[in-house]
Order: sequence, then structure tokens, then C-alpha cells
Amino acid sequence: MKLDTRPNTPRSFRKAPIVSSVLVLPFVILELGNGRDLRHDFPILLFGFMWLLALAFIVVLMPILRGLQARNETMGHSLSLLSKIVVLILIAWMWVSLILDQMPCFLGVPNCD
Repeated sequence: MKLDTRPNTPRSFRKAPIVSSVLVLPFVILELGNGRDLRHDFPILLFGFMWLLALAFIVVLMPILRGLQARNETMGHSLSLLSKIVVLILIAWMWVSLILDQMPCFLGVPNCD
């Protein structure tokens, strides 16, 4: 099996939007299944922001995984790797905070905002 060591091009990030959509889809299904009035109260901005957070996480994570897969020795000691890990932690923290804050709304609790 040949390793993919190509540089990060837009073509190499083709799967990121699909994975982001799959991560957000269960919350959309929860929102739709719990009987909110879709014409007035559907939180499009919330799901768009959740999708962008997931997309950003994947786009930052992919080069790290490629470097580890290629066993790039210089990548392991760089300040760049540390900054990417910090960004990943911040994105994950925002994602989890958003989910915890909005979970009552996803579950259909009235007046959850």
C-alpha cells in the first residue's frame, strides 16, 4: 500500500465536508424529530456553525495524521505541531461546549433558549 504524501491541496481535503456533515446529521435529526416548528424556529446558523467547527477540526487534523503516517521525524519536534494541537483542543472545546449548551433544545425541551 502506497502512502499518500502529497502536499495539502484542495483535492486532498475532499472528504472533510462529508465527514463534517455526518457529524452534524444526528443533531439535525434530533431537532427535526422533536417537533419544533420548522418554518420559524429551525436553527440554521447553529447547525452551520457546528458544521464549520467540525470541518475546521478535520482540516487541521488531516496534515498531522499524514505526517504521522509518513513517519515524518521533523514534524514531531516542530512548534507547528504544537500550535496545531492547541487549535484542535480549542475547536474541540468549542464543539463540546456548544453541544452541551444546546442539548436540551435538541431533545425538545420547551423554552430551552
